[in-house]
Amino acid sequence: MDETPKDTSRPRVGIIGGSGTYQLPGARVRATLDVETPYGPPSAPVTLAEVAGQIVAFLPRHGGGHSVPPQKINYRANLWALKSLGVEAVLSSSAVGGLRAGFGPDTFVVTDQFIDRTRGRADTYFDGTVADGVPPAGVQHLPAAEPFCPQLRSFLDAALAERGLAYAPRGTVVVIDGPRFSTKAESAWYVAGGADIISMTQYPEPVLAAELNMGFANLAYITDSDTGHDGSEPVTAAAVFARLKNAQHHILAVLEAAVRAIGAEYRAPALMDPTAVERIMALPVRQNPADAG
Repeated sequence: MDETPKDTSRPRVGIIGGSGTYQLPGARVRATLDVETPYGPPSAPVTLAEVAGQIVAFLPRHGGGHSVPPQKINYRANLWALKSLGVEAVLSSSAVGGLRAGFGPDTFVVTDQFIDRTRGRADTYFDGTVADGVPPAGVQHLPAAEPFCPQLRSFLDAALAERGLAYAPRGTVVVIDGPRFSTKAESAWYVAGGADIISMTQYPEPVLAAELNMGFANLAYITDSDTGHDGSEPVTAAAVFARLKNAQHHILAVLEAAVRAIGAEYRAPALMDPTAVERIMALPVRQNPADAG
């Protein structure tokens, strides 16, 4: 992952590493930053590293040693931290379960839709928070028909195709709180509702990125068949991490290729009022974790 960087002034690309992806092996680290946010601390310090000729901001979603469970991740702090560093495009990786035929283990998915089944997650920046000296951001409503950036998805698609990896170019992910896995009845219900794969973390990342006018795309890797719809054994954490370990080199290679494809001409879809975004980014930071929303 080591090339001469094209632009070292700021990281235009951010990578959120999912389960098993806690660092970028082979990347030249430029800095490690403890970023303070209005929402408390992110999952971990942000690493600035050279990837495919660019400086990227890397953040492990679950912390450096998988210490943060999915329902406790400070999603708002994570995305705000990346935006504050200059990130315009976010690529994420995630481990998911397959729910139906065609979405079997060891298959990648370039997700294009989600179904939110989480409860109580802080999933918007526009919640009426006000601060002295900062004009209120006001009530904002996010268009979410296409929650994943089509252009960033095309870069992941091309990277997967170039490497001859088994993948689905689109798929709907249902997102549950976790940390427990699903019952058979729940799994069948999600399939009836149109879901192809299941995750514990792919909400609210896409919408939070969009609220800050950052593009977002997710590289999902199927580690299991959830409750065993294909006759396999139901998912266990041990099985998930064993498959992830074997797939890490593919995950990193695809992310690197997608980073290389994001040129200076990339512009994220501007779905939110830029003035409102500026006001969210102007909110004062909080150092006390207990203050995080």
